[in-house]
Amino acid sequence: MVLTDKKIRELVKKEELIVPFNESNLQSESYDVTIGTEITELSKEIHCIDISKQETVDNIYINIDISENGYIISPKQYLLVSLRETLKVPDDITVHLRPKTRYTRLGLLVTDQHCNSTYSGHLRIGLFNATEYPIHIYPDYTIAQLVFEELEEVPSSEKLYKNREDVHYQNENGAFRGAKFDDKFLDSIWDEMLN
Repeated sequence: MVLTDKKIRELVKKEELIVPFNESNLQSESYDVTIGTEITELSKEIHCIDISKQETVDNIYINIDISENGYIISPKQYLLVSLRETLKVPDDITVHLRPKTRYTRLGLLVTDQHCNSTYSGHLRIGLFNATEYPIHIYPDYTIAQLVFEELEEVPSSEKLYKNREDVHYQNENGAFRGAKFDDKFLDSIWDEMLN
């Protein structure tokens, strides 16, 4: 069941679901999140990303502070944007990040994202400029919306995001963490290729 403004507001007060919380960003069944002060570009110097070698993945990111002047996204450029808000998702809620219509109509595409129950941290969302024009973005502009959904029951304790050993983005509140490919994932790719 998708949560309405009443339940979202209640969870904010009780669980610190969204910090900082701004009542004007609360919609009837969603919450608008805003651009933070940091973006992460993908380096143009890298010619091939080999996902079997974590160091090649780690070397593609360039973090940039946009608090002074914002940032101009070039045509056909993809980047990651930090959100201003921190999320603390309860055990029985899941969150879906969705694009806002105004940006879709402009040609600035926001990647959908899913947050498991018990996720906590600052989200980084993908933006892609699908137009032929540069687009200037600024901190504190609303960029996407969160839709909260109540689970039928609380997941098994060992499956909760906060309890799993293989999660990479839990409590990401400071330094940026790029895409992580763990050994089990890479082993499964090699097994599939060799069999």
